[in-house]
Amino acid sequence: MFKYQDGSDILIGDSVLFENGKTNGIVELVVVSEQEMKNINVSEAGIMVKSQPFGLVYLSEYWLKNDPLLFVSHAPA
Repeated sequence: MFKYQDGSDILIGDSVLFENGKTNGIVELVVVSEQEMKNINVSEAGIMVKSQPFGLVYLSEYWLKNDPLLFVSHAPA
């Protein structure tokens, strides 16, 4: 499971910032298992974020180690 810097879990629907806090997005998918990676044709675990103007952006585990997601808020209940 992926976590924010404070140790809390990254959850689908969370509002986040990436690109060193410059770009906002919503977590669409958390990819951790081999089957999930195969389903979306990637070779590394990661997080799929929906962001304007980019659309869907896949941030691999390597990317996230160098530029962690910044938590903004959880999805409304």
